[in-house]
Order: sequence, then structure tokens, then C-alpha cells
Amino acid sequence: MGKIIIYLLIFINKIIFSKDEGVNNTLIGKEINIFRNDYQVIKKDEELKEEMVLATYHGNITGYGPDCKGCSGITASGYNVKNNIYYQDKEYGKIRIVAADRSLPFGSIIKITNLKNKDDILAIVLDRGGAIGFKKSVYFDLLYKSEKDTNSFGKQKATFKLLRKGY
Repeated sequence: MGKIIIYLLIFINKIIFSKDEGVNNTLIGKEINIFRNDYQVIKKDEELKEEMVLATYHGNITGYGPDCKGCSGITASGYNVKNNIYYQDKEYGKIRIVAADRSLPFGSIIKITNLKNKDDILAIVLDRGGAIGFKKSVYFDLLYKSEKDTNSFGKQKATFKLLRKGY
């Protein structure tokens, strides 16, 4: 019984401190033992990460470049993308940039999955667009180096998982 209490205290302690430090609430590379009514349930990293998804959307994504018609190379959040399609996030590292619906605040993290011939993409919302929105035919717009680079990407159906809402 004492071993169970120690495991629970360690588990609760790690969750509390990871929230205070702004760290993702997954314990990377670890198994976490959770006890319920004297039955041990082991959750692996993948299951824990999946629980961190705040919302899931299914819709279309397109691409855009900083040189698109009407674009200035500065996102709506004020980030300069003339020579950089990535953002260095404190929690998620180097990730792509997307334009999104106004209901998602700047700094929101989106995992884009089920793309044709592409790996999953982790992106941050730093821009808006006139043709982008949850009530429109395109939910997100992925930033590319140039508008002409978007031709091969086109318009695709994808799954979008919201991992963080705002900074």
C-alpha cells in the first residue's frame, strides 16, 4: 500500500511542476503508472500525447508565400517571414507557420496530419487570411518560401489537432 501512495505522490508532483514550468504535460520517454482501485494501468507516451489534444478539425489546407498578391512578408502577428518560414517556439522548437481562423489566437499550436505525400507538420498560428476560416472552404494556410512553391501542395484535405491555444 505504501508503494502505491509513493507512486501517486510522484505522479502528482510531476504534473504540478510541469504545469508551473510551462512544460508539456507528457513525460517523454517514461512510462507512468496510474493506480485505480488496486489495478495497475500503464500508459505509454503516445497515449499521453493524444490526451493533450484540445480539439480536432477535419478540413482543407492550402499554401501561401510571403510574396503572394497583397502580402507584405510580415504576418498579422508582426512576424517577418520574408526569409523564414519557421518559428522557434520555447515549448515545441522549430516549427512551421500557418494562417488560421481568428478564433484561434496567435501562438496556437496545430499538428497537421493525413497530408498527401508529406509527413505530419507541427505549426504555429502567426497569420490570418481573407480566404481562411472555419466557416470557409479552407481552414489553414501553410507558409512556404514563395507563392510558386505552393503549386505542388495545392488544396488538400487534412486533420488538424489543436495542441495549444495561444501562447
